[in-house]
Amino acid sequence: MAGWLTEKLKIDPANTYMYQILATPAPGIRSRYYSLREYSKIVFAFIIDTMAAAAQVVASIIEATDNAGTGAQAIATATATITANTNVQVATIVCTTVLATEYVTINGVRFIAAAAPDFPNHVFDQSGGDAADAASLAAAINHAAAQVHFEAAGGRITAAVLAGQTVTLWMTEPGVGSLTIVSHDATMVVATVEAIGTIEIENTALTPGFDHVALQLVGAATSHAAILAIRGGEPRYAAVTQSVAATDTDT
Repeated sequence: MAGWLTEKLKIDPANTYMYQILATPAPGIRSRYYSLREYSKIVFAFIIDTMAAAAQVVASIIEATDNAGTGAQAIATATATITANTNVQVATIVCTTVLATEYVTINGVRFIAAAAPDFPNHVFDQSGGDAADAASLAAAINHAAAQVHFEAAGGRITAAVLAGQTVTLWMTEPGVGSLTIVSHDATMVVATVEAIGTIEIENTALTPGFDHVALQLVGAATSHAAILAIRGGEPRYAAVTQSVAATDTDT
């Protein structure tokens, strides 16, 4: 493709301040308002952290008539929901007194606790302490037998015990696949560390007289969010100019 992406797309940090917590202001946060007068499309990309099981973050696009948010109202069809531990990028499993026959399912693969490990059959050892249990679970996840199933389901997974009894999981190839994890027992607690969402809209979806949009995030009070606004599409009335502190292009 000819030209640079930065010549075609306008990229802006959309948070009022970096890495906002969703609890302040209640009930959530709202980005700055961005003009679509000179762009036909905008996509908001957002990253959410710290979500316990069953927690949700609901994203929606808000339209207004100016950058101050005058007349702000939601666009009913422009919404997306992130649910903890479902199609996320990074997650943790905390092992506490895991018992034999208890299990956790990761991208459709069931990992069962037993008195002795059998990694080719996705069985991990729960006979030691919590840290040893976590290490055995990580080894079962990393085993070639499990990786075959993960790859067939969308991408390989890496697991590591970075601290104590906590197994941290992420997609081995960045940007390829996602994690969906279900714990079937209270002794293995799953939480989301990082989840990514996007909402894209065309200016034709705006109410007549409205030409600015913002992203609103409502949900898990303990979560933080980082938001990017990316504008582009046609028609364009002027060359894209980035508002950045540093830039470079290389071939």
